[in-house]
Amino acid sequence: MHERLSVPIGRVAEEWSTRPGCRRVLAVAHTVTAVTRLMDVLPLFESDFRVQVVFTRARTSNFREGVDGYLSDLGAAVAPWEQAVEEEFDLAVTASLGDDLHLIKAPVVAVSHGAGYNKLGKPETGNRKPETGNRKPETGN
Repeated sequence: MHERLSVPIGRVAEEWSTRPGCRRVLAVAHTVTAVTRLMDVLPLFESDFRVQVVFTRARTSNFREGVDGYLSDLGAAVAPWEQAVEEEFDLAVTASLGDDLHLIKAPVVAVSHGAGYNKLGKPETGNRKPETGNRKPETGN
C-alpha cells in the first residue's frame, strides 16, 4: 500500500511547488502490461515542464502483481487510489478500462494496451473449419 502523497498532489502541494500552475496528469496502472503501454505514451509529456505525472494503482485488477515494483523502478510518484480519486487532475490516462474509472475527477483517455484489446465489434460467426477437399498436389501429364 502506498502512502498518501504530500507533493505533487495533496494538501500542501502548492506550498512546495517550484513551478506554480502545472497541469496534472494521472496515469492509472492496472497491470505491468498496461504500465508498459502507458510508458509508450507518457514520454510525450516529459519535455513539457508544465506537466506533472502522478501514477495510481487500480484496486481491482486480477493481474496487478509486479505493478508496485515496476512503478518503483521507474521512480514514479505513486498516489494510493483513495487519494487519487479525491484529487482533481487535468487529464487521466489508462491502458485498461477496469476498476472505477468513473470516480476519477478528470477527463479519461484510454489507450489500447495491445492488438485486439478494447474491441467494440463482435467477431464474425462464419464457418471457421478448414476446407475438406482434396489437398494432394496436381498429378497431371
